[in-house]
Amino acid sequence: MLTPEDTLRLNVLISTCVAIRVDVYKLVVVGLTADKREQTITLNPDIDSGKYIQAVQKLLVNQVLGSMGGYPSYLKRWSRMGQVSSNNLGSLLKIGNIEAVVAVANSQNLNNEVLDLVWWCATNTDQQAEIGRFLLTRDFVIVHPVGKEIANYLLEFLPFTDDTTQLIDTTNLLLQGDLINQKAKDRLWKQGQRKTAFLVGFIERMKDNLPNNSGTIALDKSIKELECVSSEQGQIMLTTIAHILKKINQEHVLYRTLEVLGGCLSHPMIQPLDQIEGLQNQAQSVLEKLGLDDEKIKARLLLAGVSERLAVSTISAHSLAGSAIRKKLDNVLSPIQDALKRCCLCSEYT
Repeated sequence: MLTPEDTLRLNVLISTCVAIRVDVYKLVVVGLTADKREQTITLNPDIDSGKYIQAVQKLLVNQVLGSMGGYPSYLKRWSRMGQVSSNNLGSLLKIGNIEAVVAVANSQNLNNEVLDLVWWCATNTDQQAEIGRFLLTRDFVIVHPVGKEIANYLLEFLPFTDDTTQLIDTTNLLLQGDLINQKAKDRLWKQGQRKTAFLVGFIERMKDNLPNNSGTIALDKSIKELECVSSEQGQIMLTTIAHILKKINQEHVLYRTLEVLGGCLSHPMIQPLDQIEGLQNQAQSVLEKLGLDDEKIKARLLLAGVSERLAVSTISAHSLAGSAIRKKLDNVLSPIQDALKRCCLCSEYT
């Protein structure tokens, strides 16, 4: 099915390159040599271009892996499970199949030796952002020069990301170490005041190092049960969460914000529950067991039991979205917001 000329050039590319990617839009195959030089083949299909690309990938797989019929089906299932052995990581980067690149990026055996090649193979593909996020979950990538290249790409890609979960995940990952500079972090924080998915990434990743742009100060920290909410960072965290909840219109923003809130204020005597009434009763019970009578401590105990469990079943049962989330869950969100109001001196309630 391939022209003799293309077959010959592809075989040369296989023998001389350490990584190969296929551009299905431009109909070119690009190889990367061991000394980082690119070799490009412009394909000359004499049939439907889609079928021709399939034929190219079939040849690559057959020659590199010795597998007839294309990319091994079991690897498609394992691509995102990290179950690819270290023995064939390099070979998978020579078959021109993006699923194989995803498999390598997500492999538990990924190492410095193939990291550069993985990112090169991902370049200019539809899965580049996904692969970048996979790679930034690895500690060794964060301190590798390629880590900053990935971060810069994801930062530029953010404005074109519509998926809320991806916005949160990407922001979370970008805030690791020194992947992006302070100016970029400040810009993301500012954007988060309008698009709160960014703020969820901040409260997940930087719960003890959130920006203090409003001159927030610590409150009286002499009361042990209120230490976690009275610190400067505790107040910024509660203020940020109050802002997110005030504008809530997306389920995953709500779920992950509630998880962060409950996690930050966790208490050994408090358990997450499915119903807000149960949390209110639990907070009162624990307060009495502690021999205390303080509405602020009671509010802090209520917030310690908050989790996504309070919202998941209702949102799923009614297929809620947008402002309907706030309306339907008012009985849950109002007590949480009241508790936040008692615990923090934040502009959201002034």
